Amino acid sequence: MYRVLSCLQDAHALLYVAIAVFVCTLGSVCALIVFHRGMESESETTRRLWACASGVVAGLGVWGTHFVAMLGYQPGFEIAFDGLVTVVSAGIAVTGFVATSQILISGFGPLRRGLCAIMATSTLAIMHFYGQSSLKASALMEYDPSYVAAAVLVSAAFFVLTYTLGLSTKKKWRNILGVVFTLLAVASVHFVGMTAMTVYPLRGLEDVSWVLTTGDVAKSIVGGVVLILSAALLAAGFDKKIYSLRARENRRISMLADSASEGIIIANAKGEVVEVNQAAEKLLGAERRVLLGQTALPLIGLSSQPAEGASFLGSTITNSDGVSIPIEVRMSHLTAEDEGAIIFAVKDLRERIRREAEIRTLAFNDQLSGLANREAFQRKLAASFAKNAGEHTAVILFDLDEFKDVNDQFGHDAGDSVIVETARRLVALTPEGGMAARLGGDEFALLTGPNVPVDRVSEFAAECVRALGLPVQLGEIAIRCGASAGAFLIEKDATDISELMKAADRALYAAKSDGRGNARLYDKELHERYEARRDVEVALSRAVENEEFVLHYQPKVCAMTRKVLSYEALIRWERPGHGLVMPNDFIDIAEQSMVVNDIGRWCIREACQEAARWEDHLSVSVNLSARQFLDPKLYGDVREALRQSGLAPNRLELEITETAIIHNVQVAANLLEKFKKLGVQIALDDFGTGYSSMRFVQQLPFDRIKIDKSFVLAMEDDAKSFAIVDAILRLGHSLSIPVVAEGVETEAQALRLLEAKCHEFQGFLFSRPLPMPAPLPILPIKDKERGAA
Repeated sequence: MYRVLSCLQDAHALLYVAIAVFVCTLGSVCALIVFHRGMESESETTRRLWACASGVVAGLGVWGTHFVAMLGYQPGFEIAFDGLVTVVSAGIAVTGFVATSQILISGFGPLRRGLCAIMATSTLAIMHFYGQSSLKASALMEYDPSYVAAAVLVSAAFFVLTYTLGLSTKKKWRNILGVVFTLLAVASVHFVGMTAMTVYPLRGLEDVSWVLTTGDVAKSIVGGVVLILSAALLAAGFDKKIYSLRARENRRISMLADSASEGIIIANAKGEVVEVNQAAEKLLGAERRVLLGQTALPLIGLSSQPAEGASFLGSTITNSDGVSIPIEVRMSHLTAEDEGAIIFAVKDLRERIRREAEIRTLAFNDQLSGLANREAFQRKLAASFAKNAGEHTAVILFDLDEFKDVNDQFGHDAGDSVIVETARRLVALTPEGGMAARLGGDEFALLTGPNVPVDRVSEFAAECVRALGLPVQLGEIAIRCGASAGAFLIEKDATDISELMKAADRALYAAKSDGRGNARLYDKELHERYEARRDVEVALSRAVENEEFVLHYQPKVCAMTRKVLSYEALIRWERPGHGLVMPNDFIDIAEQSMVVNDIGRWCIREACQEAARWEDHLSVSVNLSARQFLDPKLYGDVREALRQSGLAPNRLELEITETAIIHNVQVAANLLEKFKKLGVQIALDDFGTGYSSMRFVQQLPFDRIKIDKSFVLAMEDDAKSFAIVDAILRLGHSLSIPVVAEGVETEAQALRLLEAKCHEFQGFLFSRPLPMPAPLPILPIKDKERGAA
């Protein structure tokens, strides 16, 4: 150790030693920077090129350190160097460290690190001792083997530390240790090796063709090595900056591409994958490194290059998990500068297909019952018409009886349970090839399929009605809700769905009219009935335009004096070719066809104009239908009729039934209040036959109550009917509301009503409805009848 320090102090110029340390440090730092630049490269070729550059820098740094230190060697006489040996030693250093960097660039495993330490030690030792032989131009050299071995072993120890502790891509501070340990390894070989050498001045011992003096070596080595190392450092730094900028831009592009929900695959002109995003990795079930370089078309389920101009293609792929995925591929060709590259945007269609299926389910299935809905039913029917092959023999419509009562009595949850159970039963009843559907509310439909013969349709519909009429068990409650059915036979050349459904609906309506719980086939009889009804509908429309209606008037009289108090206007239809048609034959049809509002408007106007010509004490009554009462134009029509006719409002009485009120009591109350403010009189017609008469009388502003004639006609033979009449009269007296008894046809009826204190009569006993009101003779009343009154 003393000899080594003495060699360092006495045999070397400290300035050159300092320069050597600088060159070694600079070379080590440059080599590390270049090496780390290679580690950051993604391409294997680029990585190895940068590793080669790192080896060159390391080799030149070590070689430059050695010969700069040699320049500072002072043996006591002038020395010279063999130029060829000097150049070859540089080649040895570069070759050895290039090989070392190539091993290390592939991985940092323990075996690789140990091998690199051995190679670096060997390279440095060979370069040093072979380089020392360049002194043969001016001296004879002898070596102490023990110091030579020590130089190699100490250097090896430091290189082991360099490659095990002093090299890391994650912990940057360990790279500083690498520089320090490298410097110590180089210094160990040089100074311990120089201590092992003894030189004797002997010029001309060997012939040297190329002799380098100390000045030549100083200029070439110091200047060249520093220049090369600096250039390498600048190149690595500049490239790292460019790479950083490029990497940052690539990260932005990658983030943009990875944010896309579609898989993006970029292929070069050869069709090989050069880039993919995360969505493509996930869709294909493979990592990016696996996908790069593969042929793009098989990855996206295409067997050949799409035709020119094709932009959207449907395909199916199978990912690495064996899952078949339907996809949509959108292609776009890049510009000529990109050498014919193609971008494939791959969209996973599984979610869209699932949502489309959900939409179809929502669009064509009833959510409560799970059956097909009206739209799906009509589409199925239209499809069967298109085939024109008798796919279905009949369509059957079902309607639950008393379903509203189920909701009112047990609640809507119970009603839903009835709907679900009905749907389940209907599915069980549906023949093979048929179809069950819920058209809405409590209305269902069934297509029979081809397996129900035409002659069994009625029987089959009746079987369905019986099955649907069985009780529905809801907990401990058995809910009975029957059904009615209407069927229509489908002809092979049928094309009009609306007519078919209308015919089945007519059959259903007929079944419900027959008492419910029945099944009815639309036959010739029903067809003739409805054709006649349709003729009436058409004729009614013309009747309104042609004013074919007339009013007949029936008087209301005072029970005591038989004096006429007012007249009720009753409509008649003078139908051409049919004579005088009574209201019972056309009012219901008018109600359903909406013509009733026009008819009612004409009645009010005509009655007001006629009553305006009567004596002032006479008033006129006009009946309002349930549909007309809900007409928002009704109040305006009444007010306009009074204005045009000049009739005093208190001489007009509007008669409404409980059926008209029950639909919306609040709306009825508001409308009646408006009529009261106008001055019009309001009468409650057909009292006693409705839903909640007492509540209506209590809440609504009626001026008169009319007892339904069914009670008056039956009261002589039915004590209960008279009890109802008597109760109504007592109610009217207690509320100070006049009561009119309709349907009085006999003197016995009139006498009994007088005894019950009824003050107004109306009926055939006094007059039938006549085209024009005429003064009635005051009918004589017997003395005993007056006394009874």
